[in-house]
Amino acid sequence: MELGCGLATKTVHGGRYLYFWRYDRLDGRSTKVERYVGPVGSMETGERAVRMLLEHTMDAKAEVELRVARYKGALLKMRRV
Repeated sequence: MELGCGLATKTVHGGRYLYFWRYDRLDGRSTKVERYVGPVGSMETGERAVRMLLEHTMDAKAEVELRVARYKGALLKMRRV
């Protein structure tokens, strides 16, 4: 499993802008999704970017914790048989 998210800078009409990207599963395929964060160099943009990274990472952590619990449960069931 990969975390699959990050930040990218794009130049649009001479201005530099920050985008948050992540991969989502859609119809069984990975699709890259990008969200505008704000202009590069802005304190607000930086804070927003860190919040987006943190939110995505926490969601991934919760998914991993669910998988671990599921696998542990499967092992326990196998040992009882």
